[in-house]
Parts: sequence; structure tokens; C-alpha cells
Amino acid sequence: MNCDKVVNEVYTFLDGELTGVRRTMIEYHLRKCPPCADSFHFEERLLFLVRRSCSDGDEVPAELFHRLQALIQQEATEGTSGE
Repeated sequence: MNCDKVVNEVYTFLDGELTGVRRTMIEYHLRKCPPCADSFHFEERLLFLVRRSCSDGDEVPAELFHRLQALIQQEATEGTSGE
């Protein structure tokens, strides 16, 4: 599993939608790759805050979720393009 694959699956991971094997592969990668682990923990905290702000029982609005996801993906891409 490489960094690009981990970044692409972060929300699937956080939403608990991965198989056990795939989840284990990502967890292993995160233990071995500090930059991915940092990004993952940022995304995890962001998702927690968004969910908490929508704590009245509503789901995170789909438009907000997709806009945030696109911005995060853009940031991740721009952050790794100089390496």
C-alpha cells in the first residue's frame, strides 16, 4: 500500500466501510509513514468536528462533505507535488 492509495481511502477508512484486510493494510501503512499518519489524524479530527457541529441528529450535508473532501484532496496533492 502506498501513500496515494492511503490518501484516496481515508474517508472510506474513517467511515468504517473497508474490509478487515484493507483496513489492516492502511493501519500498517499509517504506523510506518509519519506524513500519512499526520494527514490521517488531521482528517479524523476534521471529520469529528464536522460531525459534532451537526450533532442535532442531522448528517453532514452532502455538499459540505464533498467540498471539504475536494479541498483536502487538493491540499494533499499540492503538499506532495514538491517532493
